[in-house]
Amino acid sequence: MNEEHLEPLKRHPEGRALRAEVDLGRIGRNLGRIRAAAGGREVWAVVKANAYGHGAVHVGRALAAAGTHGLAVSNLEEGLELRQGGIECPILVLGGLRPEALPAASAEGLSIAVVGPEHLRDYARALSSHPVRLHLKLDTGMGRFGLLPSELSECLEDLRQLSPWTDGVMGHFATADDPDQGFALRQRRVFDACLSQLSDAGIHPPQRHHGNSDACLRNLLDRDTHIRPGLALFGLTTVPEGRVLGLEPALALVAEVARVKTVPAGTTVGYGRTFVAPQPMQIATLACGYADGYRRDLGNRAVVGFKGRTFPVVGRVSMDYLTVALPGEVPVTPGDPMTLFSADPSEPHSVERLAQALNTIPYELTCALHRRITRRYFS
Repeated sequence: MNEEHLEPLKRHPEGRALRAEVDLGRIGRNLGRIRAAAGGREVWAVVKANAYGHGAVHVGRALAAAGTHGLAVSNLEEGLELRQGGIECPILVLGGLRPEALPAASAEGLSIAVVGPEHLRDYARALSSHPVRLHLKLDTGMGRFGLLPSELSECLEDLRQLSPWTDGVMGHFATADDPDQGFALRQRRVFDACLSQLSDAGIHPPQRHHGNSDACLRNLLDRDTHIRPGLALFGLTTVPEGRVLGLEPALALVAEVARVKTVPAGTTVGYGRTFVAPQPMQIATLACGYADGYRRDLGNRAVVGFKGRTFPVVGRVSMDYLTVALPGEVPVTPGDPMTLFSADPSEPHSVERLAQALNTIPYELTCALHRRITRRYFS
């Protein structure tokens, strides 16, 4: 996805040209590499939040075609979107559901996570009429969803009632990316103790999955039968093991030049006049702003790629537009494509580098990409 080889962006009916270029081939290869690193374990591929901004339906279809066991989403609506997109593989709703939502989940064949003790008896009453497959979530140290180990004993009888519908037991690491694995190993011990307690009670779900992306890359899988990678599928993991494995970022963000003009020295650009042209230069306005998910605080900090070079984003990023400064001798015309997010992690405008500049994580930037951005898919 080198900007030198980008085709001109076609104008869309609304008159804006902004797109995310998503390489489904890279996502499929990432899936294969992660699965191999995890010893061939089956994969629940996490595609919540519109597949981390990459587009849930297209990515979900590609992952299903590449052999993932199933797809995991955050809520009912995300699961229904995948079904409406023609995806037939298993889909697991990680955030759980209220009992009144079980009929919709059952009608579409969705599996759901049991995330607390509150609805166990309601589920037991409803499942005979609206069967769904269940995955019991345990809170081994994340502190969000899941039954605490201290709650497990008092819930064993209710869990036995749900056992015919229970396919899996799951947890979630809080610190799998931390070089110090002490807390992650502690979570493992808690998970194993809970599994033993369930087994002693006659509850033997066939699937066990505690391992997220970084746990897969750092071999923290222990007795897991399945893995649950998300961000690593998109090549966005921040741990060095991801680069060693050859994971590839799959998304580039490209905007066309809406207007270009030459301005004299002393010209101010954007809200608040935060940029003053030090000499005559060209100012290119691009049809992308913070309403599209391009962070406002990247103004006067980021660069964009154009014809093998990078040029600074100047002035404040506004709702729908941002501005780029170029020397006068650089040929640029309206309609030319510029790369805002590069899929090459070594580039200064890669998602990883921009996230570092903002002291955040790469997937915050991709998750923020608005659905009004056109996605273009290729392999």
